[in-house]
Amino acid sequence: MTSPQDELEITPGWPPPPKHWSLRENELHVWAASLDVNDAQLNRFAVNLSSLEAGRASRFHFPRHRDRFIAGRGFLRAVLGHYLRTEPGTLEFSYGAQGKPALAGVHARNGLHFNLAHSEDLVLLAVTHANSVGVDVERVRTLRDPEELVARFFSPRESAAFRKVSPDRKPAAFFNLWTRKESWLKATGEGIGGSLHLVEVSFLPGEPARFLNLPVPVTEKKSWALYDLRPAHGFVGALAIAATDVRLQCWRWGGG
Repeated sequence: MTSPQDELEITPGWPPPPKHWSLRENELHVWAASLDVNDAQLNRFAVNLSSLEAGRASRFHFPRHRDRFIAGRGFLRAVLGHYLRTEPGTLEFSYGAQGKPALAGVHARNGLHFNLAHSEDLVLLAVTHANSVGVDVERVRTLRDPEELVARFFSPRESAAFRKVSPDRKPAAFFNLWTRKESWLKATGEGIGGSLHLVEVSFLPGEPARFLNLPVPVTEKKSWALYDLRPAHGFVGALAIAATDVRLQCWRWGGG
């Protein structure tokens, strides 16, 4: 458990959902929640895990990491179960080549797209009917040599722009850059791979999130939107979706 001074606080811009919430065809819902839950809640989440998920949880060396995994999967099942009007423990998942989960079994063809990301005790979940979606979140922190990382993994244009950023703004700029790229890679199902330097995004602090360049085969097939997310103090997040005409709603989860 976190100490009181370290307690995660979701920002006021992410309110609780309305009493009766559902997902319309043109909506995109993003949920923020804390993975630091009490023992009773953790036990409720644990009983809904599949045997595969329970096995993964048992292999974590540190209890805190194990509990975060259980809370994250339990949270995912609870939210999706509400949308699908089914018991969380009955949900089945399949996994892509890079590990991206999708609904399987009786719900495989219902058209619900989702993606999950977490950093420390903060978890984000994006859910929509619109199209493929990816979400990422990171705690902003100082890195030893961010310029070397940007030069190694990102585009020459991004590297040149990053070098001009003042030292005090570099942590925010780096994690804007990272989460925006990663959200797109997760939406496509690629994960970190060969396209990391091909997709270019805006990243300067205060600059609106947008794509500057995408690989040609992708842009020929789909239109993409990129969103900046600020779910909690000290964290930055991003969301990419293969749709441009969606209504974004950000909520905090407080359910069981």
